[in-house]
Amino acid sequence: MKIGKLAEATGVPASSIRFYEKHRLIPPPERQSNGYRDYPEEMVSRIRTIAMSKSLGFSLSEIRRFLPDDPASSIPRPEVIANLEKKLVDVDQKIRDLHEIRQSLIDMIAYLNDPDAKGC
Repeated sequence: MKIGKLAEATGVPASSIRFYEKHRLIPPPERQSNGYRDYPEEMVSRIRTIAMSKSLGFSLSEIRRFLPDDPASSIPRPEVIANLEKKLVDVDQKIRDLHEIRQSLIDMIAYLNDPDAKGC
């Protein structure tokens, strides 16, 4: 399948598909005699997995680590769950960090709004 059809089937722009290829998230496709990329059908699932993983906050290097080498293979369910649980721990930590930053901002604003505050 040509890159345009793959993009349409996955909802991922052709430029992103080329980017995934460049960064080894998907293997280079065969080329037709006219030089066009010719992707196998299993790339639809692979591209969707990459897009969904990105939307859940996984970095490209994280995605690369858990994707199977063979695009026709799926990721074992226990491995998917373990990756999601690890990402959830990371997200929870980021939320705690952001709450601390938020409180520091509130404290600084309150301090600077105090007419008795002695500068920054």
